[in-house]
Amino acid sequence: MPLKFVLLMLLSSFIPSLARRHPPMEIMVPMSDGVELHTRIFFPRSENDGEGKFPVVLDRSPYGYGDMEEFMNLFLPFGFVSIGQDMRGTEKSEGNWNMFIDDASDSLDMGNWITEQDWSNGEVYTFGMSADGMGSIQTIENAPSWLKGQYVGWAPSRMYNVLFPHGAYKQKTTEDWVSDLDMTDESWLPTLLQTIHENENHSDEFWGQVEMNDEKLNNVNFPNAIWAGWYDIFQAETLALFDGYNEKLKETKLVVDPCGHCLEAQSFWTQDVVYGRTGLALAQAFEVFGIMDLKRTNIKNITYYVMSSNDTAGTEAGQYWSTTEEWPELAPTSYYLHADGTASTEGKNEVEASEESTTYAYDPSNPVPTVGGNNLPHSIGGSIPCGPLDQSEVDDRDDVLVFETEPQKDALYLTGPLLADLFVSSDAVDTDFSVKISDVYPTGEVLIISDQTFRMRWRENKDEPDMIVNGTVYNININIWNTSYAVAPGHALRFTVSSSNFPRFSVNPNNGLLLADPVYPGKNVTAMNTLYHSSDHQSRFILPVVKKPKRVRVLKELESLGITETMIETFKTRLK
Repeated sequence: MPLKFVLLMLLSSFIPSLARRHPPMEIMVPMSDGVELHTRIFFPRSENDGEGKFPVVLDRSPYGYGDMEEFMNLFLPFGFVSIGQDMRGTEKSEGNWNMFIDDASDSLDMGNWITEQDWSNGEVYTFGMSADGMGSIQTIENAPSWLKGQYVGWAPSRMYNVLFPHGAYKQKTTEDWVSDLDMTDESWLPTLLQTIHENENHSDEFWGQVEMNDEKLNNVNFPNAIWAGWYDIFQAETLALFDGYNEKLKETKLVVDPCGHCLEAQSFWTQDVVYGRTGLALAQAFEVFGIMDLKRTNIKNITYYVMSSNDTAGTEAGQYWSTTEEWPELAPTSYYLHADGTASTEGKNEVEASEESTTYAYDPSNPVPTVGGNNLPHSIGGSIPCGPLDQSEVDDRDDVLVFETEPQKDALYLTGPLLADLFVSSDAVDTDFSVKISDVYPTGEVLIISDQTFRMRWRENKDEPDMIVNGTVYNININIWNTSYAVAPGHALRFTVSSSNFPRFSVNPNNGLLLADPVYPGKNVTAMNTLYHSSDHQSRFILPVVKKPKRVRVLKELESLGITETMIETFKTRLK
């Protein structure tokens, strides 16, 4: 769409004499099972006293719609009816909220209802950030013919991998997030948490109802775009959602900014992140809805932020946007962990017996505290800080094993998955292993890049827990999610191994009790946990080394599209 036409439409939407509009409607829409959902409908202006047939932007949410009228003004100027609906069991809707299980049928019922209205042209586009997005992606299960486009931000493909990555219960994120939902009946909350605890195994019977799979993804045949964040609580699974959609429809758009939900970390990066991330997302949403054409710009299908330290060396090496049609080719590079606390790209063929392993005591009553990372921020209901915070104090504990590289002579660029390939053992029946990758500044600060925890009883990803045998050496592979990061000259990488990261993850009492056990957590057991560095058990971290990504001037590209600061501020009202 020509820029002048876009600007003309924006201008016309704010001149009442040009057109009239129906007043907003607030109604209860019945679902097929009789439950009624609270719905607000906003109509665009038109030359015919607000009459006409229009496409629809639909946003279904468990958070309410106090800001919906302002937000919907983004789409009304372009001739869209804009609809906000409270998910069942939230705000003013009836029923109980049940972890998105009902959203496939509810979205189908809602879309069918929309297309039956005399103001509908039969086209529905879904929009959703975070929990709204999780509900939105359920729409594809029934392959409705009216679904013409989809915009999803900060939402996961598979809920289990978010709440139980490698089987470790992400306690505070889960509790804070669920508690922040605007449930109609707050007494339903304990039942919901108990259901989550009862399904700490990856049960297809429960989790399969809301997770994306090939059968559902085969229904992706419409324009779509996805927004992720490197420090976001859903990061890995939002990127997995992009992979799934993009495999079926090669034109899927993606923006990856540093923050995602972690709005508190915005000040760490340069200002073009704050403006650029939202502007990019808005531009891609407009493209999905047929409002803009990004092909005439330098913005490609995948646009991501190359993070770095916030000192001079970091801003020179990284701290910029890059854009590409496909992810850059990477060279997986191993960093081996040595008994002397160093890490290097060279393994050892021979190791002294005294250096073959390192053992530490993990006491569940004194867990390693969470400091930063991919957490739900205070600003939207979380209780632990998020983002790139200093780890130097927690790394100084006796139950944290620290391994560090030599400082970089030249900038090292990483883009892609971060992995740990560890050889471990324990004298307990069950325990956790927690890993972390950090950037060590020349001044001594140690800022987290990414971390993850692995619960040993779920290492085989079976329906039933598989306890460990005292003294047996296990090879575990930990997905530490993803990053795009420039390690600046003079900076080093630090890898740590411990057995707790609380309250980000629940404390493992090392006694084998499951979360839903009536006597959980039971009696704590101090575990003696061992990490191996021997020639035949070389523990390592594997990093995605790439060539320096190309820089793109995002602000300049957004200006050429007519994306204004006012539009960006309006778009931010739904960023939850």
